[in-house]
Amino acid sequence: MASTTAAHQARLSGRARSLALLTILLAAFLDLIGVTIVNVVLPPLQADLDASPAHLQWIQAGYTLAFALGMISGARLGDLLGHKRVFIAGIAGFATASALCGMAAGPGMLVGARVLQGLFAAAMIPQVLSQIQVMYAPRERGGPMAAFAALAGLAATLGPIAGPALLEWDLWGTGWRLVFWVNVPLAVLAVVASVKLLPDSRDASAARLDLVGVALSAAGLLLVLYPLITAADRSGWPLWTWLCLGAGLAVLAGFVAWERRVDAPLVQMSLFRFRSVNGGLLVQLLFFVPTMGFFMVFMLFLQQGLGMSPMRSGLIMLPWSVAVPVLATVSAAVLLPRIGRATVQIGLVVMAVGFTILAIQSAGATSGTGWTDLVWGVLVGGAGMGMVVAPLLQLTLNDVPVTDAGSGSALYNTVTQLAASVGVAVIGTFFFTRVRGIEQTPPALAEGFGDAQAGSLWLGLALLAVAFAATFLLPRKPAASSAPALQGE
Repeated sequence: MASTTAAHQARLSGRARSLALLTILLAAFLDLIGVTIVNVVLPPLQADLDASPAHLQWIQAGYTLAFALGMISGARLGDLLGHKRVFIAGIAGFATASALCGMAAGPGMLVGARVLQGLFAAAMIPQVLSQIQVMYAPRERGGPMAAFAALAGLAATLGPIAGPALLEWDLWGTGWRLVFWVNVPLAVLAVVASVKLLPDSRDASAARLDLVGVALSAAGLLLVLYPLITAADRSGWPLWTWLCLGAGLAVLAGFVAWERRVDAPLVQMSLFRFRSVNGGLLVQLLFFVPTMGFFMVFMLFLQQGLGMSPMRSGLIMLPWSVAVPVLATVSAAVLLPRIGRATVQIGLVVMAVGFTILAIQSAGATSGTGWTDLVWGVLVGGAGMGMVVAPLLQLTLNDVPVTDAGSGSALYNTVTQLAASVGVAVIGTFFFTRVRGIEQTPPALAEGFGDAQAGSLWLGLALLAVAFAATFLLPRKPAASSAPALQGE
Protein backbone atom coordinates (compact mmCIF):
# COMPACT_ATOMS: atom_id res chain seq x y z
CA MET A 1 0.00 0.00 0.00
CA ALA A 2 2.91 2.35 0.66
CA SER A 3 4.13 1.95 -2.90
CA THR A 4 0.64 2.75 -4.20
CA THR A 5 0.57 6.04 -2.33
CA ALA A 6 4.10 6.79 -3.48
CA ALA A 7 2.87 6.30 -7.04
CA HIS A 8 0.00 8.73 -6.41
CA GLN A 9 2.43 11.29 -5.01
CA ALA A 10 4.82 10.88 -7.95
CA ARG A 11 2.03 11.12 -10.52
CA LEU A 12 0.46 14.15 -8.86
CA SER A 13 3.56 16.20 -8.34
CA GLY A 14 3.93 19.88 -9.13
CA ARG A 15 1.13 21.78 -10.83
CA ALA A 16 -1.33 18.87 -11.06
CA ARG A 17 -1.10 18.16 -7.34
CA SER A 18 -1.50 21.84 -6.49
CA LEU A 19 -4.62 22.04 -8.66
CA ALA A 20 -6.00 18.90 -7.02
CA LEU A 21 -5.41 20.46 -3.59
CA LEU A 22 -7.16 23.67 -4.64
CA THR A 23 -10.10 21.60 -5.87
CA ILE A 24 -10.71 19.83 -2.58
CA LEU A 25 -10.10 23.02 -0.61
CA LEU A 26 -12.70 24.82 -2.74
CA ALA A 27 -15.28 22.16 -1.89
CA ALA A 28 -14.36 22.34 1.80
CA PHE A 29 -14.68 26.13 1.72
CA LEU A 30 -18.21 25.93 0.28
CA ASP A 31 -19.23 23.77 3.23
CA LEU A 32 -17.49 25.84 5.88
CA ILE A 33 -18.89 29.14 4.65
CA GLY A 34 -22.36 27.60 4.42
CA VAL A 35 -23.17 28.53 8.03
CA THR A 36 -21.56 31.94 8.48
CA ILE A 37 -22.69 33.46 5.18
CA VAL A 38 -26.31 32.70 6.06
CA ASN A 39 -26.12 34.47 9.44
CA VAL A 40 -25.98 37.86 7.74
CA VAL A 41 -28.96 37.29 5.41
CA LEU A 42 -31.36 35.96 8.05
CA PRO A 43 -33.23 39.30 8.51
CA PRO A 44 -34.15 39.79 4.81
CA LEU A 45 -34.80 36.07 4.48
CA GLN A 46 -37.18 36.19 7.43
CA ALA A 47 -39.12 39.09 5.93
CA ASP A 48 -39.35 37.51 2.48
CA LEU A 49 -40.48 34.05 3.63
CA ASP A 50 -42.41 35.19 6.73
CA ALA A 51 -40.23 32.85 8.78
CA SER A 52 -40.63 32.51 12.55
CA PRO A 53 -37.70 32.67 14.99
CA ALA A 54 -37.86 28.87 15.23
CA HIS A 55 -37.47 28.62 11.47
CA LEU A 56 -34.39 30.82 11.62
CA GLN A 57 -32.86 28.58 14.25
CA TRP A 58 -33.49 25.46 12.19
CA ILE A 59 -32.17 27.00 8.97
CA GLN A 60 -28.80 27.03 10.70
CA ALA A 61 -29.20 24.10 13.08
CA GLY A 62 -30.62 21.80 10.41
CA TYR A 63 -27.42 22.14 8.40
CA THR A 64 -24.98 21.55 11.25
CA LEU A 65 -27.08 18.78 12.77
CA ALA A 66 -27.35 16.89 9.47
CA PHE A 67 -23.65 17.38 8.93
CA ALA A 68 -22.78 15.99 12.34
CA LEU A 69 -25.14 13.03 11.93
CA GLY A 70 -23.82 12.12 8.48
CA MET A 71 -20.10 12.71 8.92
CA ILE A 72 -19.07 9.33 10.28
CA SER A 73 -21.18 7.51 7.71
CA GLY A 74 -19.69 9.61 4.93
CA ALA A 75 -16.19 8.66 6.00
CA ARG A 76 -17.04 4.97 6.03
CA LEU A 77 -18.59 5.21 2.57
CA GLY A 78 -15.35 6.78 1.35
CA ASP A 79 -13.36 3.87 2.77
CA LEU A 80 -15.73 1.39 1.12
CA LEU A 81 -16.50 2.95 -2.27
CA GLY A 82 -13.46 5.13 -2.86
CA HIS A 83 -12.76 8.62 -1.60
CA LYS A 84 -12.84 10.19 -5.06
CA ARG A 85 -16.24 8.72 -5.95
CA VAL A 86 -17.88 9.74 -2.69
CA PHE A 87 -16.30 13.20 -2.85
CA ILE A 88 -17.72 13.81 -6.34
CA ALA A 89 -21.16 12.52 -5.32
CA GLY A 90 -21.09 14.78 -2.26
CA ILE A 91 -20.17 17.96 -4.09
CA ALA A 92 -22.73 17.26 -6.85
CA GLY A 93 -25.45 16.71 -4.24
CA PHE A 94 -24.34 19.83 -2.38
CA ALA A 95 -24.81 21.85 -5.58
CA THR A 96 -28.31 20.42 -6.07
CA ALA A 97 -29.30 21.17 -2.47
CA SER A 98 -27.92 24.72 -2.80
CA ALA A 99 -30.12 25.27 -5.86
CA LEU A 100 -33.14 24.03 -3.89
CA CYS A 101 -32.31 26.45 -1.05
CA GLY A 102 -32.34 29.31 -3.54
CA MET A 103 -35.71 28.19 -4.94
CA ALA A 104 -37.38 27.79 -1.52
CA ALA A 105 -41.00 28.96 -1.60
CA GLY A 106 -41.35 28.90 2.19
CA PRO A 107 -39.33 28.44 5.38
CA GLY A 108 -40.17 24.74 5.64
CA MET A 109 -38.74 24.02 2.20
CA LEU A 110 -35.62 26.00 3.04
CA VAL A 111 -35.08 24.05 6.27
CA GLY A 112 -35.47 20.76 4.38
CA ALA A 113 -33.03 21.86 1.67
CA ARG A 114 -30.51 22.94 4.32
CA VAL A 115 -30.73 19.50 5.94
CA LEU A 116 -30.09 17.91 2.54
CA GLN A 117 -27.19 20.31 2.00
CA GLY A 118 -25.67 19.23 5.32
CA LEU A 119 -26.00 15.53 4.51
CA PHE A 120 -24.17 15.90 1.18
CA ALA A 121 -21.50 18.02 2.86
CA ALA A 122 -21.05 15.16 5.33
CA ALA A 123 -20.30 12.83 2.43
CA MET A 124 -17.85 15.29 0.89
CA ILE A 125 -15.74 16.66 3.74
CA PRO A 126 -14.27 13.42 5.20
CA GLN A 127 -12.63 12.77 1.86
CA VAL A 128 -10.65 16.03 1.97
CA LEU A 129 -8.10 15.01 4.61
CA SER A 130 -8.00 11.52 3.12
CA GLN A 131 -6.98 12.97 -0.24
CA ILE A 132 -4.30 15.11 1.42
CA GLN A 133 -2.81 12.04 3.07
CA VAL A 134 -2.84 10.17 -0.26
CA MET A 135 -1.32 12.98 -2.33
CA TYR A 136 1.35 14.13 0.13
CA ALA A 137 4.09 12.29 1.99
CA PRO A 138 4.07 12.74 5.79
CA ARG A 139 6.84 15.35 5.72
CA GLU A 140 4.93 17.39 3.12
CA ARG A 141 1.54 17.54 4.84
CA GLY A 142 2.16 20.54 7.08
CA GLY A 143 1.29 23.14 4.44
CA PRO A 144 -1.87 21.46 3.08
CA MET A 145 -3.07 20.65 6.61
CA ALA A 146 -2.50 24.25 7.67
CA ALA A 147 -4.42 25.47 4.62
CA PHE A 148 -7.33 23.18 5.44
CA ALA A 149 -7.36 24.21 9.10
CA ALA A 150 -7.20 27.90 8.21
CA LEU A 151 -10.29 27.52 6.00
CA ALA A 152 -12.49 27.16 9.09
CA GLY A 153 -11.52 30.56 10.42
CA LEU A 154 -11.39 32.15 6.98
CA ALA A 155 -14.86 30.93 6.01
CA ALA A 156 -16.29 31.90 9.39
CA THR A 157 -15.19 35.49 8.86
CA LEU A 158 -15.53 35.92 5.09
CA GLY A 159 -19.17 34.79 5.30
CA PRO A 160 -20.32 38.02 6.98
CA ILE A 161 -18.57 39.97 4.20
CA ALA A 162 -19.60 37.86 1.20
CA GLY A 163 -23.25 37.72 2.32
CA PRO A 164 -23.80 41.51 2.36
CA ALA A 165 -21.87 41.88 -0.90
CA LEU A 166 -24.19 39.42 -2.63
CA LEU A 167 -27.21 41.15 -1.08
CA GLU A 168 -26.10 44.53 -2.42
CA TRP A 169 -25.34 43.04 -5.84
CA ASP A 170 -28.91 41.66 -5.92
CA LEU A 171 -28.41 40.06 -9.34
CA TRP A 172 -31.75 39.94 -11.23
CA GLY A 173 -33.57 40.79 -8.00
CA THR A 174 -32.59 37.49 -6.37
CA GLY A 175 -31.76 39.08 -2.99
CA TRP A 176 -30.80 36.55 -0.33
CA ARG A 177 -31.30 33.63 -2.75
CA LEU A 178 -28.05 34.47 -4.52
CA VAL A 179 -26.19 33.44 -1.36
CA PHE A 180 -27.20 29.85 -2.12
CA TRP A 181 -27.17 29.94 -5.92
CA VAL A 182 -23.57 31.17 -6.06
CA ASN A 183 -22.52 27.74 -4.75
CA VAL A 184 -23.80 25.97 -7.88
CA PRO A 185 -21.24 27.06 -10.53
CA LEU A 186 -18.38 26.73 -8.05
CA ALA A 187 -19.49 23.20 -7.13
CA VAL A 188 -19.82 22.24 -10.80
CA LEU A 189 -16.26 23.48 -11.37
CA ALA A 190 -15.08 21.34 -8.45
CA VAL A 191 -16.82 18.26 -9.90
CA VAL A 192 -15.17 18.68 -13.31
CA ALA A 193 -11.74 19.25 -11.76
CA SER A 194 -12.15 16.29 -9.40
CA VAL A 195 -12.91 13.89 -12.25
CA LYS A 196 -9.70 14.92 -14.01
CA LEU A 197 -7.29 15.47 -11.13
CA LEU A 198 -8.05 13.49 -7.98
CA PRO A 199 -6.55 10.04 -7.36
CA ASP A 200 -8.93 7.33 -6.25
CA SER A 201 -8.17 5.48 -3.05
CA ARG A 202 -9.90 3.32 -0.51
CA ASP A 203 -9.25 1.03 2.41
CA ALA A 204 -8.68 -2.35 0.78
CA SER A 205 -9.67 -4.12 4.00
CA ALA A 206 -13.05 -2.37 4.19
CA ALA A 207 -15.82 -4.95 4.11
CA ARG A 208 -19.23 -3.35 4.57
CA LEU A 209 -21.03 -0.40 6.07
CA ASP A 210 -21.87 -0.80 9.75
CA LEU A 211 -25.59 -0.05 9.49
CA VAL A 212 -26.24 -0.67 13.19
CA GLY A 213 -23.46 1.78 14.03
CA VAL A 214 -24.94 4.32 11.62
CA ALA A 215 -28.36 4.05 13.27
CA LEU A 216 -27.02 4.23 16.83
CA SER A 217 -24.74 7.21 16.18
CA ALA A 218 -27.46 9.12 14.34
CA ALA A 219 -30.08 8.46 17.01
CA GLY A 220 -27.73 9.30 19.88
CA LEU A 221 -26.49 12.55 18.36
CA LEU A 222 -30.02 13.61 17.42
CA LEU A 223 -31.31 13.02 20.94
CA VAL A 224 -28.44 15.02 22.45
CA LEU A 225 -28.41 17.88 19.97
CA TYR A 226 -32.15 18.46 19.53
CA PRO A 227 -32.86 19.85 23.03
CA LEU A 228 -29.65 21.90 22.91
CA ILE A 229 -30.42 23.47 19.55
CA THR A 230 -34.04 24.29 20.41
CA ALA A 231 -33.16 25.75 23.82
CA ALA A 232 -33.18 29.32 22.49
CA ASP A 233 -36.92 29.06 21.79
CA ARG A 234 -37.82 27.94 25.31
CA SER A 235 -38.07 29.71 28.62
CA GLY A 236 -36.61 26.78 30.54
CA TRP A 237 -35.56 23.15 30.50
CA PRO A 238 -38.71 21.00 30.81
CA LEU A 239 -38.59 17.32 31.69
CA TRP A 240 -38.55 16.13 28.08
CA THR A 241 -35.25 17.90 27.41
CA TRP A 242 -33.51 16.04 30.22
CA LEU A 243 -35.08 12.76 29.10
CA CYS A 244 -33.77 13.40 25.57
CA LEU A 245 -30.28 14.18 26.82
CA GLY A 246 -30.21 11.11 29.06
CA ALA A 247 -31.53 8.85 26.33
CA GLY A 248 -29.04 10.27 23.85
CA LEU A 249 -26.09 9.62 26.14
CA ALA A 250 -27.35 6.08 26.76
CA VAL A 251 -27.66 5.43 23.02
CA LEU A 252 -24.17 6.81 22.40
CA ALA A 253 -22.84 4.52 25.13
CA GLY A 254 -24.54 1.67 23.30
CA PHE A 255 -22.88 2.85 20.09
CA VAL A 256 -19.45 2.68 21.74
CA ALA A 257 -20.17 -0.81 23.09
CA TRP A 258 -21.33 -1.98 19.65
CA GLU A 259 -18.27 -0.52 17.91
CA ARG A 260 -15.97 -2.39 20.29
CA ARG A 261 -17.44 -5.75 19.36
CA VAL A 262 -18.25 -5.46 15.65
CA ASP A 263 -15.76 -6.77 13.07
CA ALA A 264 -16.03 -3.78 10.70
CA PRO A 265 -16.73 -0.78 12.97
CA LEU A 266 -17.94 2.56 11.69
CA VAL A 267 -15.37 4.30 13.90
CA GLN A 268 -12.00 2.72 14.54
CA MET A 269 -12.06 2.63 18.33
CA SER A 270 -8.31 2.11 18.30
CA LEU A 271 -8.04 5.83 17.53
CA PHE A 272 -9.00 6.57 21.13
CA ARG A 273 -5.94 4.74 22.40
CA PHE A 274 -3.92 7.77 21.34
CA ARG A 275 -3.80 10.35 24.11
CA SER A 276 -3.23 13.03 21.48
CA VAL A 277 -6.51 12.16 19.74
CA ASN A 278 -8.51 12.29 22.97
CA GLY A 279 -6.87 15.49 24.13
CA GLY A 280 -7.08 17.14 20.73
CA LEU A 281 -10.78 16.42 20.31
CA LEU A 282 -11.52 17.75 23.80
CA VAL A 283 -9.61 20.98 23.14
CA GLN A 284 -11.32 21.30 19.77
CA LEU A 285 -14.79 20.96 21.31
CA LEU A 286 -14.10 23.47 24.09
CA PHE A 287 -12.51 25.90 21.63
CA PHE A 288 -15.13 25.85 18.87
CA VAL A 289 -18.19 26.10 21.15
CA PRO A 290 -17.47 29.71 22.21
CA THR A 291 -15.95 30.60 18.84
CA MET A 292 -18.91 29.54 16.68
CA GLY A 293 -21.37 30.94 19.21
CA PHE A 294 -19.52 34.26 19.09
CA PHE A 295 -19.83 34.54 15.30
CA MET A 296 -23.62 34.31 15.48
CA VAL A 297 -24.35 36.60 18.43
CA PHE A 298 -21.75 39.21 17.46
CA MET A 299 -23.55 39.82 14.16
CA LEU A 300 -26.86 40.19 16.01
CA PHE A 301 -25.25 42.64 18.43
CA LEU A 302 -23.87 44.74 15.58
CA GLN A 303 -26.99 44.80 13.41
CA GLN A 304 -29.88 44.69 15.88
CA GLY A 305 -28.16 46.32 18.85
CA LEU A 306 -26.01 48.98 17.21
CA GLY A 307 -28.12 49.36 14.06
CA MET A 308 -25.27 48.68 11.62
CA SER A 309 -25.92 47.61 8.05
CA PRO A 310 -25.02 44.03 7.02
CA MET A 311 -22.06 45.33 5.00
CA ARG A 312 -20.67 47.49 7.79
CA SER A 313 -21.04 44.73 10.37
CA GLY A 314 -19.35 42.31 7.99
CA LEU A 315 -16.41 44.65 7.43
CA ILE A 316 -15.78 44.78 11.18
CA MET A 317 -14.86 41.09 10.94
CA LEU A 318 -12.31 41.72 8.16
CA PRO A 319 -9.30 41.95 10.55
CA TRP A 320 -10.27 38.54 11.94
CA SER A 321 -10.41 37.04 8.43
CA VAL A 322 -6.94 38.39 7.65
CA ALA A 323 -5.37 37.34 10.95
CA VAL A 324 -6.60 33.73 10.91
CA PRO A 325 -4.89 32.42 7.73
CA VAL A 326 -1.71 34.42 8.34
CA LEU A 327 -1.26 33.19 11.90
CA ALA A 328 -2.37 29.65 10.98
CA THR A 329 0.37 29.40 8.37
CA VAL A 330 3.07 30.91 10.57
CA SER A 331 2.13 28.88 13.63
CA ALA A 332 2.03 25.55 11.77
CA ALA A 333 5.20 26.07 9.75
CA VAL A 334 7.37 28.00 12.22
CA LEU A 335 6.09 27.83 15.80
CA LEU A 336 4.74 24.28 16.07
CA PRO A 337 8.01 22.52 15.11
CA ARG A 338 9.89 24.65 17.66
CA ILE A 339 7.61 24.99 20.67
CA GLY A 340 5.00 22.28 20.04
CA ARG A 341 1.78 22.45 22.02
CA ALA A 342 2.78 25.79 23.53
CA THR A 343 1.68 27.22 20.17
CA VAL A 344 -1.90 26.18 20.90
CA GLN A 345 -1.66 27.41 24.48
CA ILE A 346 -0.38 30.83 23.44
CA GLY A 347 -3.14 31.02 20.83
CA LEU A 348 -5.82 30.35 23.44
CA VAL A 349 -4.39 33.08 25.68
CA VAL A 350 -4.28 35.56 22.78
CA MET A 351 -7.88 34.76 21.85
CA ALA A 352 -8.92 35.19 25.48
CA VAL A 353 -7.35 38.66 25.44
CA GLY A 354 -9.37 39.49 22.32
CA PHE A 355 -12.58 38.27 23.94
CA THR A 356 -11.81 40.35 27.05
CA ILE A 357 -11.32 43.52 25.00
CA LEU A 358 -14.60 42.91 23.16
CA ALA A 359 -16.46 42.14 26.39
CA ILE A 360 -15.35 45.42 27.96
CA GLN A 361 -16.26 47.40 24.84
CA SER A 362 -19.63 45.63 24.50
CA ALA A 363 -20.58 46.23 28.13
CA GLY A 364 -20.16 49.96 27.60
CA ALA A 365 -21.77 50.05 24.15
CA THR A 366 -23.90 52.99 23.08
CA SER A 367 -25.66 53.83 19.82
CA GLY A 368 -22.45 55.64 18.87
CA THR A 369 -20.18 52.61 19.29
CA GLY A 370 -18.44 52.00 15.97
CA TRP A 371 -15.73 50.21 14.02
CA THR A 372 -12.75 51.76 15.79
CA ASP A 373 -14.09 50.73 19.20
CA LEU A 374 -14.30 47.04 18.31
CA VAL A 375 -11.59 46.42 15.72
CA TRP A 376 -8.74 45.77 18.16
CA GLY A 377 -10.58 43.02 19.99
CA VAL A 378 -11.56 41.47 16.66
CA LEU A 379 -7.97 41.55 15.39
CA VAL A 380 -6.51 40.01 18.55
CA GLY A 381 -9.20 37.32 18.68
CA GLY A 382 -8.56 36.37 15.06
CA ALA A 383 -4.83 36.12 15.69
CA GLY A 384 -5.49 33.76 18.59
CA MET A 385 -7.79 31.58 16.51
CA GLY A 386 -5.19 31.33 13.76
CA MET A 387 -2.58 30.15 16.24
CA VAL A 388 -4.90 27.39 17.46
CA VAL A 389 -6.59 25.83 14.44
CA ALA A 390 -3.68 24.58 12.32
CA PRO A 391 -1.39 23.28 15.10
CA LEU A 392 -4.33 21.62 16.86
CA LEU A 393 -5.28 19.74 13.70
CA GLN A 394 -1.73 18.47 13.23
CA LEU A 395 -1.27 17.46 16.86
CA THR A 396 -4.59 15.61 16.89
CA LEU A 397 -4.30 13.64 13.62
CA ASN A 398 -0.55 13.33 13.18
CA ASP A 399 -0.37 9.70 14.37
CA VAL A 400 -3.59 8.44 12.74
CA PRO A 401 -2.78 5.64 10.25
CA VAL A 402 -3.63 6.45 6.64
CA THR A 403 -5.84 3.35 6.48
CA ASP A 404 -8.00 5.06 9.12
CA ALA A 405 -7.87 8.43 7.35
CA GLY A 406 -11.58 8.44 6.53
CA SER A 407 -12.64 7.64 10.09
CA GLY A 408 -10.04 9.93 11.63
CA SER A 409 -10.89 12.95 9.52
CA ALA A 410 -14.62 12.31 9.97
CA LEU A 411 -14.22 12.15 13.74
CA TYR A 412 -12.32 15.45 13.77
CA ASN A 413 -14.86 17.21 11.58
CA THR A 414 -17.82 15.70 13.44
CA VAL A 415 -16.53 17.25 16.65
CA THR A 416 -16.24 20.59 14.84
CA GLN A 417 -19.87 20.42 13.74
CA LEU A 418 -21.02 19.23 17.16
CA ALA A 419 -19.19 22.17 18.69
CA ALA A 420 -20.84 24.53 16.20
CA SER A 421 -24.28 23.16 17.06
CA VAL A 422 -23.64 23.30 20.80
CA GLY A 423 -22.11 26.77 20.49
CA VAL A 424 -25.14 28.16 18.64
CA ALA A 425 -27.42 26.53 21.21
CA VAL A 426 -25.58 27.39 24.44
CA ILE A 427 -24.11 30.80 23.58
CA GLY A 428 -27.17 31.71 21.53
CA THR A 429 -29.61 30.78 24.29
CA PHE A 430 -27.56 32.72 26.84
CA PHE A 431 -27.68 35.76 24.54
CA PHE A 432 -31.36 35.55 23.52
CA THR A 433 -32.64 35.21 27.08
CA ARG A 434 -30.95 38.52 27.91
CA VAL A 435 -32.33 40.55 25.02
CA ARG A 436 -36.00 39.65 25.45
CA GLY A 437 -38.24 42.57 26.24
CA ILE A 438 -35.67 45.28 25.51
CA GLU A 439 -37.19 48.66 24.72
CA GLN A 440 -37.01 49.30 20.98
CA THR A 441 -35.09 52.57 21.11
CA PRO A 442 -31.48 53.00 19.92
CA PRO A 443 -29.99 53.69 23.38
CA ALA A 444 -31.87 50.80 25.01
CA LEU A 445 -31.02 48.40 22.18
CA ALA A 446 -27.33 49.26 22.30
CA GLU A 447 -27.18 48.88 26.07
CA GLY A 448 -29.26 45.69 26.24
CA PHE A 449 -27.57 43.92 23.35
CA GLY A 450 -24.18 45.10 24.59
CA ASP A 451 -24.74 43.59 28.03
CA ALA A 452 -25.92 40.33 26.45
CA GLN A 453 -22.90 40.26 24.15
CA ALA A 454 -20.53 40.91 27.05
CA GLY A 455 -22.11 38.12 29.08
CA SER A 456 -21.76 35.64 26.22
CA LEU A 457 -18.08 36.57 25.89
CA TRP A 458 -17.43 36.02 29.60
CA LEU A 459 -19.05 32.59 29.24
CA GLY A 460 -16.80 31.94 26.25
CA LEU A 461 -13.76 32.92 28.28
CA ALA A 462 -14.63 30.32 30.90
CA LEU A 463 -14.75 27.63 28.21
CA LEU A 464 -11.43 28.79 26.76
CA ALA A 465 -9.88 28.44 30.22
CA VAL A 466 -11.00 24.80 30.38
CA ALA A 467 -9.66 24.28 26.85
CA PHE A 468 -6.28 25.62 28.00
CA ALA A 469 -6.19 23.07 30.82
CA ALA A 470 -7.03 20.30 28.34
CA THR A 471 -4.05 21.20 26.12
CA PHE A 472 -1.76 19.41 28.56
CA LEU A 473 -3.19 16.17 27.15
CA LEU A 474 -1.58 17.01 23.79
CA PRO A 475 1.94 15.83 22.93
CA ARG A 476 4.66 18.35 23.70
CA LYS A 477 5.97 18.20 20.14
CA PRO A 478 4.50 16.78 16.91
CA ALA A 479 5.91 13.34 16.21
CA ALA A 480 7.10 12.30 12.76
CA SER A 481 4.46 10.19 11.04
CA SER A 482 5.08 7.24 8.78
CA ALA A 483 1.48 6.15 8.47
CA PRO A 484 0.59 3.33 6.12
CA ALA A 485 -1.08 4.28 2.88
CA LEU A 486 -4.50 3.87 1.44
CA GLN A 487 -5.06 1.28 -1.21
CA GLY A 488 -5.55 2.94 -4.59
CA GLU A 489 -8.02 1.60 -7.09
